[in-house]
Amino acid sequence: MLLTQLELEHVLRQVRTAFPNLVDWEYNNEVDADYFGFTIWGRFVPQEDAESLSERRFYVTFDIYQDKWRGTVTIGQHSYLWTSADVGDAHLVSTEPCASLEEAIAALKVKIADVAKAFSAV
Repeated sequence: MLLTQLELEHVLRQVRTAFPNLVDWEYNNEVDADYFGFTIWGRFVPQEDAESLSERRFYVTFDIYQDKWRGTVTIGQHSYLWTSADVGDAHLVSTEPCASLEEAIAALKVKIADVAKAFSAV
């Protein structure tokens, strides 16, 4: 599925609001060998890595496939059809397909919180 310019601007506002600490939001709005259609991603670099040459990059990606939104957190690079630990990136968490971007954002935030709890002593 591809988005119109108006829809794209709306999505960009939504993800920037939902994830204000991510930067460099980019998107793909075409079907090709790497994407089923519209995909948008933002990057997060932990503060301690901001000046490092070997920074760890985490990405939040949202895409649409068959009119369903999915959210994913990856490390190394954003999620796309060929994401693989064999090429230096990997999925950390993903949502089930969701009816809307809002639903995918909420579901991904729950998944992220679950991962954070797993590493918490409390």
